[in-house]
Amino acid sequence: MRPDPRCPLRPGEFCTLCQPGASGPENCPAVYLVMRDPELVDELARLRRESA
Repeated sequence: MRPDPRCPLRPGEFCTLCQPGASGPENCPAVYLVMRDPELVDELARLRRESA
């Protein structure tokens, strides 16, 4: 049994395949765009710290 992937953009939530053509976080266009932007990566880290 394969585990359900977690969405890296929504801490604690499973990947819901919300982007057309994505089969998981590994090829999600939204995840790609966020992870390439240093300011968004910093904001995501802040949100993760707050949710922990």
